Amino acid sequence: MSNKTVKWRIVSTLVLSKLTDILISAKTTLPTLLNTLGAPSWMLGFLVPLRESGSLLPQAMMSAWLTSKSDRRAPWVASMLIQTSFIAIMILVPLVVLPIIMNQNAESYGLLSGAVVLLALMGLSLARAMTSLTMKDIQGEHLKKGQRGNVVGIASTSAGILSLLFASYMMWSGKLNEQVIMIIAISCFVAMLLSVITLKSLKTTVEVKSSEQDDAIKKSLTLAKAKSYINTFSGELGRFILVRSCFVHTALVAPFYIAWASGLSTGSGLVTLSSFIVAQASATILSSYIWGALSDRNAKLTMQLGAIIVVFICCVTVFIIHFGLTQSVHSFWFVAGYFLISVGHEGARSGRKVYALDIKEGADRTDFIGKANTAIGIVILTLGGLYSALTFAGNTILFSVIALGIIAGLLLSLGMKNEK
Repeated sequence: MSNKTVKWRIVSTLVLSKLTDILISAKTTLPTLLNTLGAPSWMLGFLVPLRESGSLLPQAMMSAWLTSKSDRRAPWVASMLIQTSFIAIMILVPLVVLPIIMNQNAESYGLLSGAVVLLALMGLSLARAMTSLTMKDIQGEHLKKGQRGNVVGIASTSAGILSLLFASYMMWSGKLNEQVIMIIAISCFVAMLLSVITLKSLKTTVEVKSSEQDDAIKKSLTLAKAKSYINTFSGELGRFILVRSCFVHTALVAPFYIAWASGLSTGSGLVTLSSFIVAQASATILSSYIWGALSDRNAKLTMQLGAIIVVFICCVTVFIIHFGLTQSVHSFWFVAGYFLISVGHEGARSGRKVYALDIKEGADRTDFIGKANTAIGIVILTLGGLYSALTFAGNTILFSVIALGIIAGLLLSLGMKNEK
């Protein structure tokens, strides 16, 4: 199989995977599903944490197991099929199976249906953790340095087009209903199976990490190993985790910005959910390929540039709020601000992904990414709670703290090792 064929198979798989992420979104589709099912409103608060942290927290344990195995194809295929199964359970059980055996008007129906969705989402996220680890190794083994950012950029741009089409459909249909959710379920099911078919013949093996000191499966964590583990986090990996923890603010700022801007009654009424989705999709389409190409040259610089764009918008937002200028700014500029936030986040995200791919090789890469992602999963949960509390302090303080978090990341990133 030629390198070009391998590259486009990987691109196709990444695009199909991103399509599933868009359609089974914890921010749009799943809340609508819970509301349709009559699930308790408190369940809505568990969707995003389960989706994001659920796919990050287990990765250190999974990476420890993977580093003792050479094959990456089998666990990737298995994790994709498990995700496909949980997608089917998440949609079909509440909408098709439960209505047959119980009264849909009963309060217990909404509670049980919501519980099925949350449990299936948890299973989906756990399987996705394995998919994330193995896919990075597949990319690392079959794509050379200098190609990886290009592949990420192409896939993200294609996914952006799909996002734009999805947002346009949202604007046309008004809101999701049971029929549309069923179409989404079928589309995701087909997309996941096509991903498996596309890449299942691509054999991928990496060097096995045979050191007994790092064998987390066969031996317990002794005091010496614990010290070694701490030393690992205090070095190169520790710096990367600190910087990424700060740059995660480029993603966390989005819902707060949308909530703030959506509450404004200025201009011509352009500040709507659909307009923000279109802005995000447009940002992905226009910037992903450029960020990917830049990441192949200097991933660390790409992260920094993306973060600078986001912190600039945060500072402008603080200025507008502090001086009471919201009524003087046309609503178009609030949407444009979110467009720039999305561009900046795409840069920070692209740079971070390529940096993690290039800084290590083989089993060391698996171990590095797994530990980093587990730490970031904890950070997301912690920061989510922190910023939920900060909303009571007002938007000025909220956006100021987010800006300071990104600035701290920029300063810390100056000490990061160059990946090339």
